[in-house]
Amino acid sequence: MGIKERRLREKKIRQKEILEAAKELFFELGFAATSMNQIAKKVELSKGTLYLYFKNKEELYISLLIEGMDLLNEKFSKAIIDKAAWHEKLAAIGWAYYKFSLDHQQFFHINFQFHQGEITQNISDDLYQKCRETGVTSLNFLAESIGQGMALNEIKKDDPMSIAVVLWGSLTGIILLYEGKDHRKLMPGSLKNLIKKSINISLKGLKK
Repeated sequence: MGIKERRLREKKIRQKEILEAAKELFFELGFAATSMNQIAKKVELSKGTLYLYFKNKEELYISLLIEGMDLLNEKFSKAIIDKAAWHEKLAAIGWAYYKFSLDHQQFFHINFQFHQGEITQNISDDLYQKCRETGVTSLNFLAESIGQGMALNEIKKDDPMSIAVVLWGSLTGIILLYEGKDHRKLMPGSLKNLIKKSINISLKGLKK
């Protein structure tokens, strides 16, 4: 291995170490309460050295968001691998999203910090584009299944991506509402049962 290749490998290893340290702090303290000084201390680097790998904590945060979205997309891909019918795929995606929100709560919540202006205004265009593309990939799992139903004339013709956004928002809203103790008191049954109702109602509404 040449010097250039070795340095590149070492840089990637160090970046991964920094991301792991940042992940622990962001998950424990949140974005606002975490500083680059804290991250540098945790990974045992000087603050100046940390800036050689990441421009600011916003870029660290968005890098973790992308990691979470990649994980979610992997879950979606596995969920539909043995499904043929469009409605089976949509149901499988819905259940995979529900399970992701339980098994990876911190990654689930990072998604909703992305839209804060203070974060998105301080990241590079390349990182923003990469994040956007990862999110679109998630929505495309839904949109492609919906498009399949339209092609079979089993779903009324419409824009598949807009329907995907509606379905995504419906499940996300239920999950977030259920997490609030005051809201939960007003919601009958378990979260799992509410997700089941939402999926069934959505599928019934889509079918001609």
